[in-house]
Amino acid sequence: MLSKLMVACSAVLLTSCGVVYQSVEEGITSFSASQVIRQGRFGALSEDEMQWAQTAWLYVENNTQLKTGLVNSMDNYPSTNMSAIADYLIALMAAQEFELITTKEHDERLSLVISFLVEMPLSQLSVPNLAYSTSTGEMVDYGMQPNDIGWSSVDVGRILIALALVKQRNQEFSEYVDKAVLRWNFCELVNEEGSLFGGSIVNGQPQRFQEGRLGVEEYSSYGYLDWQIVPSKSMRVDPYDVATINGIDLLFDGRDPRHYNVLRPVMSTPYLQLGLEFNWDGITDTGSLDSYHSDDVLSAMADAVYRVQESRWDEERIYTARGDHVVEGEPYFVYDSIYALGTPWLTVAEDGNVYDELALVSTRVAFQMWALWKTDYTDRLLVLVRELYDPTRGWYEGRYELNASYEKSITLKTNAGVLEALLYKANGKLYQPGKEKEHRDVRFNSRFNHPGKCHVETFE
Repeated sequence: MLSKLMVACSAVLLTSCGVVYQSVEEGITSFSASQVIRQGRFGALSEDEMQWAQTAWLYVENNTQLKTGLVNSMDNYPSTNMSAIADYLIALMAAQEFELITTKEHDERLSLVISFLVEMPLSQLSVPNLAYSTSTGEMVDYGMQPNDIGWSSVDVGRILIALALVKQRNQEFSEYVDKAVLRWNFCELVNEEGSLFGGSIVNGQPQRFQEGRLGVEEYSSYGYLDWQIVPSKSMRVDPYDVATINGIDLLFDGRDPRHYNVLRPVMSTPYLQLGLEFNWDGITDTGSLDSYHSDDVLSAMADAVYRVQESRWDEERIYTARGDHVVEGEPYFVYDSIYALGTPWLTVAEDGNVYDELALVSTRVAFQMWALWKTDYTDRLLVLVRELYDPTRGWYEGRYELNASYEKSITLKTNAGVLEALLYKANGKLYQPGKEKEHRDVRFNSRFNHPGKCHVETFE
């Protein structure tokens, strides 16, 4: 576990609120002696669990746009992005697995999404735009006006993972998925050093910036790895620092926000996705129910993220399940951090301001921790969130830590997250490496019809 980390640290710089902050000067030198043994929940869904899945699927049914086949990322708001489309694709897998829809409806829904991806307008550098209208399929800005506003390599990494899962379960669609992705210019998503880069369009000109932070970068990299593109720098854990909370060592992003202009909150989301989709294994590893994980570092980091939240209950009797979430008013979106800005348990927005009164016990995070860790604490969490739903609209975002009230915003991310947790319980890890020859393999091996655009050869 992370407390066994063999690292070279400087003297303690700060102690407050149960946290010891250490500046790490050297990389991780050993994790092999601290293999995490974790028991998740596996097996067929109970009657109650099937009802939970049906409630989550209601959101998708209510928010599907018939013209495009896309699903609103927020209830009744006709906008989406690549990460939200990935959420929908995973929700659709669960609906197929749990027979919430017919095989015909599954085929129609999946066909519409893939058709959109093959034909959708791209940002000026041939990469997916940051936002799309679900009602028209047009590129839009955040005010829903037609606009090319830039791209996110992190969002693209997320949808690449979801599309890999689609191909593994529906090989008849593999060709069409490949045709969609082969349009994208990976030269703009991963640079020569192997870092993920996003961009914005300002006065018609692209402005590029390194994107992601510890945990998020490692997760997003798996999507590129599936396409044989190795974002080697973004896959590295360093630079990082260590904060000790309640005796548990927690890694956080070591880049100075004054120079990199990026928030560095530690939260559950990327580590939970790595567990549900990859079992904290390497991308080529098979198997689904193994309590051991071939990536010792990521599995230990994820276990620390869970144990720190559990320890807050043990030490302070505060229920904790922290992720990113929307709120009904300003600032509209926040990160409930485990550690941020040198302090534990802050809730921060993109502008760097603190909104601790908006901290939630996240419905999505509670369900996903319940699936991945079979403990008394996650049983308690599920009791706390299992009634947080509208029977006609789906699951709410969560329950406020401050006063137990509901955050009644309803989003695709939360409802798809519940379905993903239940799909993991039923089947184990979602990603299984395939061996079938695919359309992209033929293109990669072609001297005359190679896709270019920094596929394969640039980042080997």
